[in-house]
Amino acid sequence: MRKYILKSLIICFMAGSVTATEIIHYQNLPVTIELHKGQERSIQFGSHVQVGVTKGQQMKQLFRVQSAQGAVHFKPYEEFDKQRVQVRRMADGQVILLDLISTEAPENAEELEEIRIVLETDNEVPEAEAVAAMPEPVERVTPIDLTRHAAQRLYGPTRLHRDRAGISEITLGVKGAVRIFKGDARYATVSKPVLGYSGGGYYLAAMYVRNISDRAIGLDYLDLNLPFSHATFQHHSLEPNGTPGDSTILYLISERPLKETLYPWTHYQDLRQETQSIINAKN
Repeated sequence: MRKYILKSLIICFMAGSVTATEIIHYQNLPVTIELHKGQERSIQFGSHVQVGVTKGQQMKQLFRVQSAQGAVHFKPYEEFDKQRVQVRRMADGQVILLDLISTEAPENAEELEEIRIVLETDNEVPEAEAVAAMPEPVERVTPIDLTRHAAQRLYGPTRLHRDRAGISEITLGVKGAVRIFKGDARYATVSKPVLGYSGGGYYLAAMYVRNISDRAIGLDYLDLNLPFSHATFQHHSLEPNGTPGDSTILYLISERPLKETLYPWTHYQDLRQETQSIINAKN
């Protein structure tokens, strides 16, 4: 049984080898192509080609030649010694020289396999194509880039708005006011998120901050009661409520999604409540 299987595999292998393709690397020297009288042999060039034969070859009708889809098919009508044929590739103008030799096919000989001729330039990618195939490098988005992009959208005229690769607008995930300060600023301001962007692994929330007190206040980064990696005030001081300059924008950047950052941290102590608790305890 094993001998039968082995014999079958050998027969299949031999049958498959008949349809194999011989690869020839062209090195600017004529390639000798063996032909058998009365049998057609195909040569692949990988590109549309034009075959040039001499007038003498045409008159003697030594062989038939047909070309289609980058393949040339030769069929010799009789035996002959070396006959040179010129093949020109239409895509790049490369010329390949072939020396055809036709003989009588040996008894019980297999048909000659196909040939594929490969040029050195077939393994090279033209510079223009190589550049086109390379993905355009994407500039790294920094917190400064995110802040500038958001400021342009909020303060710049619409005609100057430009999309930036790597920066995308995101939903805030939070509605209504958010207390973003501790200390005195907590009670003198109201804040709410108005715009969100992400890029470069960062998340930006543009926070509208308005003074609700009747006095001017200064804004301090140390009073921020939200997790952040970078923060920028459009203005660092606010005029009294109801006057020009009583509001500004805070650009708050974190490495965590906005849903996780737009809530006050609980470990900050509210000094006013702590003081009031101490007074109540003494009374």
